[in-house]
Amino acid sequence: MLDATEYLHLAIHASQNGNHHAALNYLNTALEQQPDNAAVRYFLAAEHAELGLIDRAHAGMTQALELDPRMDIARFQLGLLNLQLQKVEEARTAFDHLQSHAQDTSLKWFATAYLDLLNEQPDSAIDKLTRGLAECVNPAMKADMTRVLASLTNTAVPAKDDTITKPSVFLGAYRDNLETP
Repeated sequence: MLDATEYLHLAIHASQNGNHHAALNYLNTALEQQPDNAAVRYFLAAEHAELGLIDRAHAGMTQALELDPRMDIARFQLGLLNLQLQKVEEARTAFDHLQSHAQDTSLKWFATAYLDLLNEQPDSAIDKLTRGLAECVNPAMKADMTRVLASLTNTAVPAKDDTITKPSVFLGAYRDNLETP
């Protein structure tokens, strides 16, 4: 029998290949083995978001953070989910926490940019997104934040950049921040 970490990696692979049914099965099996595995909870929430089950995704991100409050990427995603659910104050709380506590400098910039957007300061948000992109090493996050920046500046996203044209999983694309050994 495989262990939870192996099931997690199988789920990531299945999700990257668009096999969400298999990914959900792998993640649920991993949770049967380790119900308190924050990374598995995060990826299950990501799958739910990918499938448009935003309320389940929100609940899953919340559970992942209860298990491991240091999961900055889950907190960022929770902030984005809060925005989708029109829970502006909850989103503000998530981004504010990241602005002060995130280990990844680019994530701090992105969170601060979202706070600026919530405060109706688009010029400042553009500056902070640009700074975050200069430091971002995660290709999926970089692609997503590039699209946000392009929408704010009314510019086209360059099609030649592989990090932008490469398809990504809705929330799970940021998996590099959570890979387990």
